[in-house]
Amino acid sequence: MKSAKSILIALTLTLAPLYLISPPAALSDCGGDSEDCCKAKDEKGKDNKKAEEKVKDDTKSNTALLGKSGVNPDFMDQKALPGKDFYLYANGTWLKNTPIPDEYDKWGVLNIINDQNLKKLKNILEAAKANDKAEAGSNEDKIGRLYTMGMDQEKIDSQDLEPLKDELAKVDEIKDLDQLQKATAKLHLKGVNAFFNLTSGQDFKDSEMVIGQLFQGGLGLPDRDYYLNDDKESKELLAKYEKHVARMLGLIGEKDTEKKAATILKLETAMAKASMKNTDMRDPFKIYHKMSIKEIDELMPDFKASTYLTEIGHENIDSINVGQPDFLKAVNKLLKEESLEDWKTYLKWHLIDGTSPYLAAKYEDANFDFFGKTLTGKKVNLPRWKRVSQTIDRYMGEALGQLYVRDNFTPKAKEKAMHLVNALKDVLRDDLKTLEWMDEETRKNAITKLNSFGLKIGYPDEWRDYSKLQIKDDSYLANIFRGEEFEFHRNLDKIGKPVDRNEWFMSPQTVNAYYSPELNEIVFPAGILQPPIFDPDADDATNLGAMGMVIGHEMTHGFDDQGSKFDGKGNLKNWWSEADLKRFKERIALIETQYSNYKVGAGTNFKGKLVAGEAAADLGGLTIAHKALKNLYKDKISEKDENGFTPEQRFFLSFAQAWATNIRPEKERMMTAVDPHPTPHFRVNGTVANMDSFEEAFSLKDDSSASMMLPSDKRCRIW
Repeated sequence: MKSAKSILIALTLTLAPLYLISPPAALSDCGGDSEDCCKAKDEKGKDNKKAEEKVKDDTKSNTALLGKSGVNPDFMDQKALPGKDFYLYANGTWLKNTPIPDEYDKWGVLNIINDQNLKKLKNILEAAKANDKAEAGSNEDKIGRLYTMGMDQEKIDSQDLEPLKDELAKVDEIKDLDQLQKATAKLHLKGVNAFFNLTSGQDFKDSEMVIGQLFQGGLGLPDRDYYLNDDKESKELLAKYEKHVARMLGLIGEKDTEKKAATILKLETAMAKASMKNTDMRDPFKIYHKMSIKEIDELMPDFKASTYLTEIGHENIDSINVGQPDFLKAVNKLLKEESLEDWKTYLKWHLIDGTSPYLAAKYEDANFDFFGKTLTGKKVNLPRWKRVSQTIDRYMGEALGQLYVRDNFTPKAKEKAMHLVNALKDVLRDDLKTLEWMDEETRKNAITKLNSFGLKIGYPDEWRDYSKLQIKDDSYLANIFRGEEFEFHRNLDKIGKPVDRNEWFMSPQTVNAYYSPELNEIVFPAGILQPPIFDPDADDATNLGAMGMVIGHEMTHGFDDQGSKFDGKGNLKNWWSEADLKRFKERIALIETQYSNYKVGAGTNFKGKLVAGEAAADLGGLTIAHKALKNLYKDKISEKDENGFTPEQRFFLSFAQAWATNIRPEKERMMTAVDPHPTPHFRVNGTVANMDSFEEAFSLKDDSSASMMLPSDKRCRIW
C-alpha cells in the first residue's frame, strides 16, 4: 500500500522523506514459530523460549558478519589497490565470503543491523503476544493481538478472499463516474493506490502551518519510466508485469484476464506519460502549486475535490498543494475517454495488488513471485514473523519503539552521538565562514540556517497516541485497513493546524537518518546508532568515518539541490545570490556528469540529475567529518595503529566498510532507475574520487594505478 510523503532527505540503506538510505525493503516470509499458537499456555511458553533462543543464535551469526567495531582488516582485499577500487580494497574479502540470503535482494552492513533489530522486535512482540495480563486497549495489548492475527497463517488461509469481498463488491456496484469517485475515496481510506495520493505536510511557503499535499500516483510499477523505456529488458519486464496482473485478476475470479491485464497496462501507461519525472520532482519549486478546492475542481471537473473531501470526512479542508497539476488534468481526460468497466477493473487490480500480502498464501505468493522474485531478484519470501513484525512497525512503530529503546539505547550512546554532531556542526560553521565561492550575503544566510538546525537523537520526547487505533479479532486484513484509516485521518487531521515540531517521521528502531528541509532538522533514530556504524566505545576516527559521514550527510542536505531552496525557517525561498547559485550549480553539475558516466551492473548508467543531491551529501558529509577528524587528532594524525593504519586511513576504511553490500542484479537495476542514492560501490568510490584528502591519506598523488580518482579539474569541491 503506497502513500505520498512530504519532502524529507534521508541517508538510505539504499536500502524516501530525504533519507540517508532508501527506507528498508519490506520484510516477509512464510512460517515462523507460530504454528503452535493455539496450544495450552505451558506449551506456548516453551515455543516462545525456543523462538527467543533461535533469535539470539541468529543475532550471534549476524554479529560475526558485522565484525568488531572499527576497521576490520579481515573484510579487506589486500591485493586490490585503494586508488583503483577503494570499495573492493576495503570490502573485497567480505563481499566474496558473504552471500545474499535467499530472502533478500541485497545484503550489507546496514541490512544486517536492520535484521538484528527485527529480531529484537520479535522478542518484544512474542512477549506482548504471551502477556495475558496486558490491559485491554493498551499499546501492548494491540501489538500482541495484531502479531497474533498476522502470525495465524491457518486462519488467514481459511478465510481466503473473504476479507476483501465487500470491497470488491462495492467496485462491482459502481454505475457512473460519480460513484467511481466515491468508491475511490473510500479505497484511499484503506490505503489503496488509485489515481493520486493525498496526505498532509508543511506549507512550503508558510513553514508554521500544515496543508494538504496531493501528488501523482496510481501506478503498479515503481516509476513512470518502467512503462516508457523502450530497451529490451524494460519491454520484457513490462510483459511479465502484464502476465502478473492477469494472474492476480484470475485469482479474484475475474474473466478475460489477459484482455483486462492489457487494459490495465494501457491505463497505467497513459498515466505514466502524464507523470512528472523523478528527476524533476527533486525541485520543490516544481511541485508547489497551492490551490483552493474550487481551483482543483476546475482541474478535475469529473473528479471533484470537494466531493472527494466530503466522502473521506475532511470537507473542511480549504486549500491543498497540488504537486503535479498537469497530471490531474490528464487523469480527468482519461476518466472521460476510457470506459467505466475498464476503470472498475483498474480499481480491482489495485485492491488485490495492495492487499495480497495480508491475504491467504496463494495471493501473497503470487504477489511475491513478481514484486519479490522478478522485480528485485529475491529467491524466497522473508519468514512470516519478519513480514508481520515490519507491518506492525509501520502501523504502531512508536509503540514498539518505546519498548525497543528501553533495552537498546543508552544515555552514553546519546551523549557520544551529541558529541559527534556538535563537532561536525562546528566544522561546518567554520567552513561556511571561509568558503571561497560564497559571497557575504549568502554566507550570512547559510550560517543563520545552520545555527537554527533542529536535532533529534534516539527517540521522541513525546510518544504517538494510538488510542484511536482499533485492533479486532476478525481478520488480519481488516486490521490493516484500520491501520491505514487511522494513519490517513491522523495525517489529514493536521491540516490547517500549526506544525508539530516534536513529530518524528521514522520510528526509533529504524536503521536510517534524515534531514527535513521544511523543519530544518536532522534526525538520527536509535536504530542506526549502534556498531559498527556507531560505537560509544570506539575511537573517533572510525566513528567519524561511518557515523560522522551520516551526520555530515544530513547536515549538508540543508545546502544541496533540494535543501538549499529552503531557508532557516523551512520556507521555500531562494536565499542565494545569483552568482553563488550559479557557482553552486556548476559544482553540482560536476557530480551529475560524474555519476552519469558510471556504468552499473550490465551497463545501466545512473541518472546524474537523480543521484546528484544524495551524492553531494555523501561528499559533503565525508568532507566535513574528515575536517572534524583533523581537528580532533591534530598532531596525532600520522600515528599508526596495530594494523598499520593512520587515523585518516581508518576514517576512510570505516566509511567504506559501513557500505559493504552485495546486491542482486535485478535490485541494482531497480535502484539505478528510481533511487536517488547511488549504489554502495559507487557511493564509496564516487565520493572519495573527489577528495584530495583521500588521495593524500593513501599516498596516491603520484600513483599511476589510481585510475578511480577524478582529474583535479573535474573534482567537485563544495565544502
